[in-house]
Amino acid sequence: METEHPLHRRRWLQAMGLLAAMPLPQARSSQVPGLLAAAWMRGEQMHVGMVRSGSPAAQLQVLQSLEVPTRAHGMAALRDGSVVFASRRPGDWLVRLRPRQAARHAQWLWIESDRVFNGHVIESADGRHLYTTETDLADAQGLIGVRDAATLEKVAEWRTGGMDPHQLLLDTDGTLMVANGGIPTQSETGRRKLQLDHMDSSIARLHPAEEGAIAGLWQLGDSRLSLRHLAWGPRIGPGAPRRWLGIALQAEHRDPEARAAAPVLALFDGDRLHAVPLPEGQPALAGYGGDIGSDGRFFAVSCPRADTVTWWQAPLEPAGQGRWLRSDAMQGVYCVANSSVSLDAQGRPLPHLPALWMGGARQAQLRQRGQLLGAAGVEGMALDNHWIPLQAAAAAG
Repeated sequence: METEHPLHRRRWLQAMGLLAAMPLPQARSSQVPGLLAAAWMRGEQMHVGMVRSGSPAAQLQVLQSLEVPTRAHGMAALRDGSVVFASRRPGDWLVRLRPRQAARHAQWLWIESDRVFNGHVIESADGRHLYTTETDLADAQGLIGVRDAATLEKVAEWRTGGMDPHQLLLDTDGTLMVANGGIPTQSETGRRKLQLDHMDSSIARLHPAEEGAIAGLWQLGDSRLSLRHLAWGPRIGPGAPRRWLGIALQAEHRDPEARAAAPVLALFDGDRLHAVPLPEGQPALAGYGGDIGSDGRFFAVSCPRADTVTWWQAPLEPAGQGRWLRSDAMQGVYCVANSSVSLDAQGRPLPHLPALWMGGARQAQLRQRGQLLGAAGVEGMALDNHWIPLQAAAAAG
């Protein structure tokens, strides 16, 4: 699944004819234990849409499905109930789906010819705009595309202070946190990585209120660690206004042993960025952190190349290191998302108890504090890199 075969957009749309559609049924909130926006493959065809978990013994149910021309990556649930999906880097499309609307009415946006999408999109704090991570093909530098939330058209763009910007999140103070992956690529070579000796990965803080002015850049000591995926975690000390930012790492070391033993998690407290080392005796994780999530107390980092989910505890104070807690075997695990409703082992709702959905090659699992609560089969679906929770009200309309 590492090779992309982009098709010309018009030829692909003509070949598709009518797009596959399965509108969301009307349902009461109590009947939707887990509703997620996701991307997946069936055979060789890529899809985006919405899925629902049932009881622990049930299969993941597809509620809405749209075929897309290349692999999708990240997605954002907007306050109007729609979901915008971004194409995998280097990508050229965004698409918006609305619950209970036929997929043939999907709203498409194709990027400018001198830009490519880098896989992630989020909504601005006021809901008026979308922010997309992009690359300027002229100089390979990273950009944040500022787009009208209704039309998806670009209205501004901001430099990120590095190359290969990937995931981005809003902080509580309105600033924008961006993970610059730092890996040089060129669109004509697809995903082939170039000049890894010149990697320049960083975390950037941008001020949307100041036209994207860069307020700070932070880097790890090891330049071969690419900072890629982000999740907000627990607060730094009781009652503290700041939260830990967890970053999933992907190692690009030339030496296979160094790459295999590399850390998969970094933590940022607003001032200091540091990698959390693997404990002595812990099996290597192939140096590849996939997705990352937090249940408000622990971080979970999926390690698909090691078929493992790892659990980490953030320190209580800014000067702390953080520590590894446990690992859970799970074949092909990648996507991690908060559960909109937690379930117990019999599929009954557990209010106010956060949990995380993990998507793997054979099943989706719901875990709370690392403990398995339930699972749903994913037969015939190859879940992709990310999924996000949706409010149950989206199904009810």
